[in-house]
This record gives sequence, structure tokens and C-alpha cells, in this order.
Amino acid sequence: MPDQPDALTLVMPLRKKEGMTVAEFRQYWLDVHVTLPARYPGLRSVFLHLVSFADSRWPAVDGVSAAPAEADEFHGVPEATFASMEDLATFQEASHFQMLDGINFLSEMLAYPSVGDATETLVDSTAPSPDGTDGLLRHLLFLRRRPDVDVATFRSWVADTFAPALAGSARKVRRHLLEEIEVALDHPGTVMSKPLDRQYQACVEVVLDGEDGLDALVAALADGVRAHCAAVHAPRVERCIASRYDGRITLAGLRGVTVADLITRMRAENQVDPAVSRIFVQDEALLPA
Repeated sequence: MPDQPDALTLVMPLRKKEGMTVAEFRQYWLDVHVTLPARYPGLRSVFLHLVSFADSRWPAVDGVSAAPAEADEFHGVPEATFASMEDLATFQEASHFQMLDGINFLSEMLAYPSVGDATETLVDSTAPSPDGTDGLLRHLLFLRRRPDVDVATFRSWVADTFAPALAGSARKVRRHLLEEIEVALDHPGTVMSKPLDRQYQACVEVVLDGEDGLDALVAALADGVRAHCAAVHAPRVERCIASRYDGRITLAGLRGVTVADLITRMRAENQVDPAVSRIFVQDEALLPA
């Protein structure tokens, strides 16, 4: 990620449309919808996290909620970054058709803002623009503050104690101190809010080589977690895919994830020629570097 903090990072849990299977949600999100936002001006980067609570490997801490109620589960988490608030406004103005598309596959889209250096990457030895094929063990830890812990104390513990402790053993740790949900990206026909007692106040992305040492790591942090958190909901990230990185569209953002996977697997070099990319996007500044 760029050294200069982004003005705004949006962490956005998505819940599939009622009546839609998880497989259908994933196919529509990653192969249809994904090609819209990556083309619009204003975005710096977008990371798509395909998540599963059922496949989580994160150990539970006694006395702390380890999983949301079924009605609060979500199935994907895009993270979008904006270098300035003016860039956010530019994206909002341009992305009308993306917003209208939400109703086709979403029942709920929650936008948690993380402002400026409230988002920080503590360590990262992973690919900066992932295609979801690295085989690493990834989780997103969504933390809910205990009611008897004040906001400043909670945020200080996450930023100064919890996240740094995880960073000592991880390939990547990226933490977000979240504000209350706001309608930053309006998706008509979808739910875009939650009661405060069902919202999260931090999210920490943790990427490990594997499960070795994970139980001991979580056990060492358990007392602090119990003292500060009512909930640690940690879906496993089955794939993390960049559809746009540092202002440029990726192959997944250009063609959809399934097509990008096939092009990569078949080593179809002609399909990544800039002349082919210009068929799909005419703005040279957006094309892959």
C-alpha cells in the first residue's frame, strides 16, 4: 500500500440477497459487479475479501462472542481506499450504475469509515495486489467494544497493544479503527445500517503462513481481549483479490475474476496486451501498469 495514509478507507461487509445461494452471490459479485467500481474515477485501491464464518480457523476466547447471529453474518468484504475526500466525491458522482446494481445481489451493505491514519498496515510481506491464489491463512477480525470500555481506551488498546502483538507472528496485519456506519455509498433497495450495539468498532486483517502457533498466539492475548471486547467475529478470507491497486485497474477488475483466473492459468499473454485492455477501458491512466 502507499506510504501516505489514505484520507478514507471504507470496510464494507456485504450480505447476499435473500433467496440467493452463496455460490450465486459470489459469482455475481466477482464476475459481474466487480467490473463496475474498478472503472470509476476517484478510487485508489479496492480489495475484495471472500469470507466464510463456517471455515474460520480463529480460536475463540472464553467469555467473548466468537460468531455473529445468523441474521448478522456476511459473505464478502470489499475494502476501498480514497486518497482524498474530493476523490470520494468524484467516485460518488460517477458510480450511479454501480449503486443501482447492488439490489441484484445484496440484501445488506454496511460501510464502516476508517479516517486517515486510523487505518495502518503494521507489517506486510504479501503481494501488494493479490489475485487470491497465494494459499495463505487469512482472517478479518471484526471487534466489538465492551459497553463498559470507553472508545478512547478501546482504540488505544487495538492500535498500541493488540495489533502490534499480532504483527510479530504474521505475514500481514492491517488494522482499521472504525467509525459508526454511514451511508457513504448509497445502494438503493439494500439495508445500510445496524443498531449501534450490533456494529463493530475495529477490524484487523491478519495473514499467516498457516495454523501453527495460532492457538498460543490467541491465548497470549486472551486477557486483553476479554477486558476490551464483547465480540471477536473472525471470518476466514477464502480469497483476497485486488480489482484496483494504487489507481490502476487489475486484470480481475477489467475482466472479472473467473476470466482473469482462466487467462492467468492458461498463460494467455495476448489477453493482457495493452491493446486488448483498451477494448475494455479507454482511459490510459487506468490500465494495468
